[in-house]
Amino acid sequence: MLNTTHELTQRFARLTDLLHQQETLWRPVPFWMPVLPWQSQHTGLHRALLALSDAETGRLEADPTALAAWIAQYIPELKAIESLTEMPALPITHIDYPSRFEHDIPGRKWQQVAAFAGAMDPIEGLVLEWCAGKAHLGRAVSRRFNTPVIGLERNATLCRDGNALSEHHDLDVQLLRCNVMAADAAVHCQRADHAMALHACGDLHRRLIESVIEHSTRSLHLSPCCYHLTTNTHYRPFSKAGRDSGLALHRDELRLAVQETVTAPDITTPRRQQKNAWRLGFDLLQRQLRDTDHYLPVPSIPDRYFQGNFGDFCRHAAALKALPLPTDIDWPGFEQRGWQRQREVARMELPRHAFRRVLELWLVLDRALYLSECGYRVTLGTFCDRAITPRNILVCAQRMH
Repeated sequence: MLNTTHELTQRFARLTDLLHQQETLWRPVPFWMPVLPWQSQHTGLHRALLALSDAETGRLEADPTALAAWIAQYIPELKAIESLTEMPALPITHIDYPSRFEHDIPGRKWQQVAAFAGAMDPIEGLVLEWCAGKAHLGRAVSRRFNTPVIGLERNATLCRDGNALSEHHDLDVQLLRCNVMAADAAVHCQRADHAMALHACGDLHRRLIESVIEHSTRSLHLSPCCYHLTTNTHYRPFSKAGRDSGLALHRDELRLAVQETVTAPDITTPRRQQKNAWRLGFDLLQRQLRDTDHYLPVPSIPDRYFQGNFGDFCRHAAALKALPLPTDIDWPGFEQRGWQRQREVARMELPRHAFRRVLELWLVLDRALYLSECGYRVTLGTFCDRAITPRNILVCAQRMH
């Protein structure tokens, strides 16, 4: 486990150095840029990426360790990624839950909940679950520690259904309808002895950390997620080390930390490829029509526009951007070129994707160091295998005084 301030600080400093040194690899977005800044510097890597088969590309995309090792053949400095992103597994206490306790919880979600509850430090007193949903985690924790739990959730239906489940299992778990970003949410932190959140996103978990520190909550167990879901255009570091790092991050760049997924059903892969190919085909078209070599962001487009033909999709995208279209467009030609770009982009994304865990761990450590600065003893480790969820880092913080 990473459990001393020195260990946290040293790891953070090394990750900062790597991100600075290799920023030309992870900052540029291949989807937006047909020619990447690093291609002329790393010609061997560029040629090797283009030579990858679809199967090899998919294998590397799905295996972060293999991906980093493969790229390190061409950029030896990236050998450091494996050791820098290695995270110890937290000890998990097995809990015997009653029959059908996990009813109504999807398989992987239940595995995450059970592992999170099993990895928590012993607690007693009132527990607050932040962004609780139906309070599945709250019930697991209440069952394990025989302790009351209050869950905050803004969706009234989830509160109703979750409270019914708690009553069914005869557990002291109560869901309260509450927007955690509202001022009155902090009152509940003031009441609670402990706080926890499983995959609270962006500003939601930022608010939790701030509330825990403000009210000197005894402990926090947090698995953060979706760092880019924030109202701030640029990342605001938590810790002094983060502020002093000189690493300026745009909100769009924070998406990189959570782009790895293992939970999407296989059927989404060809659909996602088609969406990317059509968007890239439209991108090639708009560059020609506007006589500019710049990416034109297009808003989210409903799935029904991907179920027709490429020409109709482009007409819709053009209308969203008020871009007039001529009548003599070679639709098959642009669609074919879009598919070619899709295959190229999938390969050119691989060097950038080798830094997903690097950036994620940097962001988690920024939060951990801030908690340490504010008087908490912090332990970091993984609470489940990445096959259950890639967002498997648990921050365990205990107030020291």
